[in-house]
Amino acid sequence: MKRTGLMILALCAAAALPAHADEWSKTFTITGKPDLRVETSDANIRVDTWDQNTIEARVTTTRDKIGEDGIKVEERQNGDSVEIEVRYPRDRHFGFHIDMGNHRVDVTIHMPREGRVNLRTGDGKIEMANFKGEMDLTSGDGSQVLDSVDGKLRASTGDGHIRAQGRFDELDLKTGDGHVDVRAAEGSAVAGEWRLETGDGSVTLEVPGTLAADVDLRSSDGHIDLDMPVTTEGKIKENEVRGKLNGGGNLMTIRTGDGSIHLRKA
Repeated sequence: MKRTGLMILALCAAAALPAHADEWSKTFTITGKPDLRVETSDANIRVDTWDQNTIEARVTTTRDKIGEDGIKVEERQNGDSVEIEVRYPRDRHFGFHIDMGNHRVDVTIHMPREGRVNLRTGDGKIEMANFKGEMDLTSGDGSQVLDSVDGKLRASTGDGHIRAQGRFDELDLKTGDGHVDVRAAEGSAVAGEWRLETGDGSVTLEVPGTLAADVDLRSSDGHIDLDMPVTTEGKIKENEVRGKLNGGGNLMTIRTGDGSIHLRKA
């Protein structure tokens, strides 16, 4: 009983302590199209754009300090190429630790609208808006939300949903556990292969009525819902559709393990 009472007092004392917040920021000046790479072991990443020839990077924490024995931020610039790494202390998960609040780290980026980005987080979500160019996004455990983007998009997450809206030339989206929702705006084209895949969850793809592609749709344990005319040949299977959309073109592949497929007109 005495040990339990001491533990309760310790928890109450920890809860009463103020959270330690910290912030790091830096602005990088560029002359052409940016090539940005952000890598973090455990943080959320958000990217938005502006009409300036600079990349502004900001790292904020809620219960951690930045610097020695805390969150480490490393940055490098080579011309228009900028790399930022955000790392947690190695001993974060070891030893006796009382914590009544959530440790949170956010990486916020403002950058020019057009260029190339490579974003990677081990355990965190990724958000991006109003960007045009090549996008390569990876999260081990976290959702991804992309709004008003334009160009080539490759995104993958081990556990979380992916939602993307914009004009696309190439798409490669994959989640191990979560749904995939894509709305392709007018002007989108299957210039290279489109592939959407989820292990456990549904896939919903809305495309312009004029989009042309060869389609290969397959669900292991779910139904396929078509809101657009697809010309098929041979035997039609319940969980598999192969055919041509608007005369055909480059390949569009959709796979689900345990979830339905919805192909609709935007």
